[in-house]
Amino acid sequence: MLTIHQLREMPLLAESSLVAGASGLDREILWAAVVDIPQADDWVRADELLLTTFYGLREDVEGQVRLVRQLIEKRVAGMIVATGAYVMSIPDEVRCVADTAGFPILEMPWHIPFEDIVRVVSEHSLNDQYLLYKQSLAIHRALTRLVLEGGSLQDVAHELCALLRRPVEIDDLSFAVLAEATGPGASIDESRRGAIREGRSSPRLLDYLRRTGMLSQARSTLSVQRVDVTEETRALGMTMARILMPIVVARRVYGYVWIIAGERDLEPLDFHAIEHAATVAALILFRNQTASQAEERMEQHVLSRLLAEDLRPDSALREQLARFHLRLEAPHIVVVMDVGGADLRTVELAGRNAARHENLPCAVGERSGRVVALLECARREQVERYCEFLLESLGAFDSPVRLGVSALQEAPGDLAREYERALEALALLPALGAGRQVARFEELGLLHWLHALPPQMLAENAFSGRLARLMEHDRTHEGQLTQTLEVFLEYEGNGVRAAERLYIHRHTLKYRLRRIEEICDVDLSDSLTKLNLRAALLQRRVRASYGAE
Repeated sequence: MLTIHQLREMPLLAESSLVAGASGLDREILWAAVVDIPQADDWVRADELLLTTFYGLREDVEGQVRLVRQLIEKRVAGMIVATGAYVMSIPDEVRCVADTAGFPILEMPWHIPFEDIVRVVSEHSLNDQYLLYKQSLAIHRALTRLVLEGGSLQDVAHELCALLRRPVEIDDLSFAVLAEATGPGASIDESRRGAIREGRSSPRLLDYLRRTGMLSQARSTLSVQRVDVTEETRALGMTMARILMPIVVARRVYGYVWIIAGERDLEPLDFHAIEHAATVAALILFRNQTASQAEERMEQHVLSRLLAEDLRPDSALREQLARFHLRLEAPHIVVVMDVGGADLRTVELAGRNAARHENLPCAVGERSGRVVALLECARREQVERYCEFLLESLGAFDSPVRLGVSALQEAPGDLAREYERALEALALLPALGAGRQVARFEELGLLHWLHALPPQMLAENAFSGRLARLMEHDRTHEGQLTQTLEVFLEYEGNGVRAAERLYIHRHTLKYRLRRIEEICDVDLSDSLTKLNLRAALLQRRVRASYGAE
């Protein structure tokens, strides 16, 4: 694009003089406008060059200063003033304002026609646009050819890397790395090295993008987002600015393109290349998804058969399992994922990626609005790592995903029961404590028994009635005795720790405990009484977890 400096070097302006704003000579000119009224700032836009004789302000130095300030505020590229008729030179007051802001002002002899300057700027601008169009078309053809020739995402990454001369990474919806390319001699930061090494973008960096709103902005606007370096990103290993571009088909995001911005500013042609590459990547992802739909249907069928109560292994099932590297006689575990507000397919992809990362054969599919993963594994530690990796991968999404995990099962006929146990663990997750995202069936213990109790047995339990009496007292007196009892029992009757947890004095705690004993007609020094009351409180949590209270 034409700059003030380049325009000034042309023979047409050989007789002109730069009188102010020398530090802004690299400003680019989009267009030229001739305006000679006092309100000239209303008729020019950012990056335009104003041509004027100052006729409307010929005897108004304050007006000239005011106009220059307004042009600077609108980010106008610069100004050329024809001198020799209405003004002989630019006043010092105007020059001072322009110099401070780096706003170039040129004095031009009266005899040089404005139309000649307008024509030069216009021709240059049109030529730039035409050249940009031709180059953009060439990029489009080169990238489109990749699709027509059956190219892969890795081919797109290499092509875009060569076009931009910058490192490129392509991620799926869950930010697992699908392809990456780094040109010869190009440098990358620790965050990018970690993404290549781990096979996924940094969860901590993604969390930063979520908290700052940049991720939701990219998803909602479906447009390029620049991620600049801050003190926080430096601590996360991102010491080089990024460009993030969603990969979109029919206004649906299929993945993301990352570009290391580098020290050289991105030019309009670079953005054209990024947009074309994202479009081509979208076509390839859409093509791959279409091609894998049959495989996913098979995976869903296998999962349904394995979790059926009347599982009957046969040669057809074993052959289907072999396609997913699953063995019927091997130990398995079931993980049920409550996706919350996240996209179902994103969670499915994250589930498969986590299994691939931990080298666990799996079958993943949708079941009743949740994502279910059947994993072949021999040790509980493998499942722990799987859940940790999965939750980290999905940490960038606003709605947290919750997991219910079954026990490790070695008998294939019991997989349906383990699926039910994973569902139960997921349902009882709130009863295990606030803020948790994973519930394992094996840690439910007493909660499992309480969950299975029929309502009539609850009505027969005297301690449930005593707890109900205490809760009613709190409701009518706006008290906190139920909470006090719960904390006291959670700390196994340790009054000092319970008082600290409740932020009350020990004497206040003793008073509340006496009131609890009076209302419930119990002795809190009796260990069996405390056990029964703790069970009644747990039952209240269990009922609350599935909406019974």
